[in-house]
Amino acid sequence: MVIEVLKQVAVEVEVGTTVDLVVTSPIAIPFELRCQWQPAPVIEGGAVRFLGAKVELPPPDVDGGVATHHYELKAVAPGQARVILTATAASPEAVCPPRRLDILVRASSS
Repeated sequence: MVIEVLKQVAVEVEVGTTVDLVVTSPIAIPFELRCQWQPAPVIEGGAVRFLGAKVELPPPDVDGGVATHHYELKAVAPGQARVILTATAASPEAVCPPRRLDILVRASSS
């Protein structure tokens, strides 16, 4: 089972669940206002493991749009984890708040 997480700040899942943490970044803004998401999140706690990341860019025929960043996490053990994504600002004018997700992993019911 894959759960996509866009706006939530906390989720509860079973061991074995894959969590897709999704963040976006606008493309059609001036360079000095851009934020660059890190390649991997920081994970506090041993309940989840980072599997990988991918970026989906808008189609080439779309002027502007947003890049969608997917961070795939696997619930590996009962317990808690905090996932923190930070972004690097292109300049002092860029606003790049971190993204935090708290994950509670419960034992599998099967």
